[in-house]
Amino acid sequence: MARKDEYKATEYPGIKQRISDGKYLAIIDLGRQPKLDKKTGLIVEKQCKTQKLFDTLKEAKAYQGENNKAKSSQKVSQVAGKVTFRQAIADYDAKYSKGWSASYAAQKKNQERRMIAYFGDTDVRKIDTLAIEEFFEWCRTPNEVYNTSLSNNTIEKYKTHMSDLWKFMKKGKKYGVTENVVTDADIGEIEKFEAEILTIEQVKYLLWYVTHCEKDYSVFSLLAIPVLAGLRRGELCGLRWKDIDFEKKVIDVAQQRMQAGSKTVVKVPKMGDDNGKTRFERRQRYAALPDTLAILLKKVKEQQAQFLGAEPGPEDYVYRTKMNMVKGDLPRPGKVSKRFKELQERCNKVREIKELEPFPVIRLHDLRHTFISMCINGKVDQLQVSANCGHRNEDRHLSTTIKVYWHDNDDRTEIREYIDNTFKDVDITIPDLSESVLDDLVK
Repeated sequence: MARKDEYKATEYPGIKQRISDGKYLAIIDLGRQPKLDKKTGLIVEKQCKTQKLFDTLKEAKAYQGENNKAKSSQKVSQVAGKVTFRQAIADYDAKYSKGWSASYAAQKKNQERRMIAYFGDTDVRKIDTLAIEEFFEWCRTPNEVYNTSLSNNTIEKYKTHMSDLWKFMKKGKKYGVTENVVTDADIGEIEKFEAEILTIEQVKYLLWYVTHCEKDYSVFSLLAIPVLAGLRRGELCGLRWKDIDFEKKVIDVAQQRMQAGSKTVVKVPKMGDDNGKTRFERRQRYAALPDTLAILLKKVKEQQAQFLGAEPGPEDYVYRTKMNMVKGDLPRPGKVSKRFKELQERCNKVREIKELEPFPVIRLHDLRHTFISMCINGKVDQLQVSANCGHRNEDRHLSTTIKVYWHDNDDRTEIREYIDNTFKDVDITIPDLSESVLDDLVK
């Protein structure tokens, strides 16, 4: 801005005359504008001004007059002087949140916290497509506010949420929003995960490893429930002992525990309606409980009874580590994949000692892919595999007879028999692990 000792005041506010050459400086107040705070990396609103030099006082006054006229026109059009991003989010939630399930609302709130941390009290009219893209880049990089970055897949969900917000604001005059600036925002290339399918021999080795080398039997359920029954991670975390029917040899997949930011929410399985009146609407289903898996789960239950000093109750969760039971808490679903990665690292350490090739590091979800591939390749009825895994047959290119008239009878005998026959030669007896496992293997 101009230095005081270089200019003198005129009788018109906001206009000064330069002493050196007599030219006139017009200063325009632009109001509060969103600016990047270089220290925090957040968008903050700061009072901004601009200035322009003119040869005559008449030109300076005309420039000021045009700016004042634009401000006056904005007021006459009944557009609000300012609606903050924070307020717009609150209005959006008030309008639509009544129709959201508890888990969907938690997901929305988690996304909105990060959005508000960045945009805060920024005037929504001043947020353009470039600002949206800068927000996506901010999400992609750990910073002082959030030390975890988001993947492009997750950012795509943020984009959908923000696009809905802008559609909402376009309907109301008070926001002054005339276009959806989110639509053309680029989030970068979407990551596509390719499933890594294990061979049957690799699965056999993993089953041998967990039963012969791991002292905490929670890894039995961590590995075996997805690869021998086809459950998803959230369904593994949401499984309770009352859902395991050892007599009928089925697993009642009734719910899932999912991570929503720092919180954990319990909801019905994927694609299900939390408020559904029937099991079909809630997407609850029965999965096979092969004898191989049942033996492992009984061992898990016995060890939990030792740790707890009492038999685990029907409402207790199946997947809990020793540390969870000592602390009296539950594993965070977001950390379960990390536990599986650590399991693979320990397994590969044993393979290294035995001079075997290391296993490729896979995702926990790849165990579910492996289960489905084994069953399909083993000629198990595809409709039963689909029903077991919670896939929606009505979305498939099937005949009208199948889509309309076929109903799942919850019989998983074919799957159970195939899995048990495939893994009947695996030694899952549990040895005495009182001594160091790795020392014993070296011998």
